Amino acid sequence: MTKVLVIILIIVIILGILGILYIIAYNRLQTLNIKVNEADNIINEHLKKRYDYVIRVSHLIKKNLNLDIDLFQEIENSKNNNISNMELDNKIKEAYDIILQLREDYPKLNENRGFKDVLIDFNESNEIIEASKSFYDKYATSLNSLLNKFPLNLIGKIHHIDKKEYYSSIKIEENIIDD
Repeated sequence: MTKVLVIILIIVIILGILGILYIIAYNRLQTLNIKVNEADNIINEHLKKRYDYVIRVSHLIKKNLNLDIDLFQEIENSKNNNISNMELDNKIKEAYDIILQLREDYPKLNENRGFKDVLIDFNESNEIIEASKSFYDKYATSLNSLLNKFPLNLIGKIHHIDKKEYYSSIKIEENIIDD
């Protein structure tokens, strides 16, 4: 009778230890997943702001310079199209480069207070997005690394925690080389 109790006690202890290890592993994955999602939300929020800034500048340029730039129209139409954040970010970067070039070519535009305010807001938003992308890539790398290991990959599948894509192409190339 005592041997049966000892065996049951050992089984309960082993199951308890396995349960604790499972919870610790799940919490690690979930914490990284939450950090990645938070960074993604910040990026999305600031991409929307940058989109609005480009639209505001587009209207200022049309009003003050009578220029109609196709890229600005394409960005404005992209709200109706279902494009990824990375594509939108690239288009906004192109638009920003055009805005900077227009600022150099048309000094009159640089005197416009609304234009100056938008450029200041745009630069602040750029800094936040770049920091968030770095944060995102750092934690996406950690999460993807854990999801490549056994038994964490099984825990990730059970709880639908998937690998994350990277924002910067440098990280993608490093990941391809590492795999």
